[in-house]
Amino acid sequence: MKNIITTLFILTCYCSYGQKSAYFPNLKKIYIDTAHKEFIFGYDAKSIKLLNIKCSRLPKADYWYCGDGDLESITKLAQIHNAKIPDTLDILFDTGPSDDFEFIIAKKNGKIIGSVNALEFYIMENNIIYTAGHTNNMFNKRRKFQLLPDTLLEIRQSFYYVGLKSKTTAALTLYKAKTGNEVIASIPKDYDVEVLLCDPGTDNSEKFFLVKTEFGLVGWLRLKKDYAYDTPIEGLRFFGD
Repeated sequence: MKNIITTLFILTCYCSYGQKSAYFPNLKKIYIDTAHKEFIFGYDAKSIKLLNIKCSRLPKADYWYCGDGDLESITKLAQIHNAKIPDTLDILFDTGPSDDFEFIIAKKNGKIIGSVNALEFYIMENNIIYTAGHTNNMFNKRRKFQLLPDTLLEIRQSFYYVGLKSKTTAALTLYKAKTGNEVIASIPKDYDVEVLLCDPGTDNSEKFFLVKTEFGLVGWLRLKKDYAYDTPIEGLRFFGD
């Protein structure tokens, strides 16, 4: 009876929310509701076994933070079973002690293979993983990973797509390049802009953003470290601790 109820719950989630995400149509998807946000977990049913087990039913392990009642932090979402990964791996979702939303991949002994701060997590049959979400970063960051037996390797992109249509909260300057003094545009407050790309650089920082003006000029916005929580563009800010 318990298995039947669990299956019905999963099917209800899938049917209710199945149309929300058009990409990766080959994956099954469940939607995780929390007090503040909704999260998407997409998986290949042939190689991933869906579990959806709450924290209170999990064995104790030092990397699991588990609150009480509705504040339970960890959910064991699924297990990975395929020939390319010799060990059975767990996929867990952790809301964190202060909304540090995280998907975790760990071995049965509790050793963490890798973790990603994200609101969306999609795992393919070939162990390619795609993630997205504005959490512990400056924007909705889309990333690609290769899951290996002992590590989670990010497949680095030349740029990260941002795609944020917004407006300025203060005057700013756009430059021709990430260094140098040649100015493309000086933009006033309350001006419509679109943040196109982020150049993470070799240190994977989030300081350089390619911005398009309402007129159509494109130039680089250079953020200083003290701009992390208060940038001159609405919505472009570090979200997290």
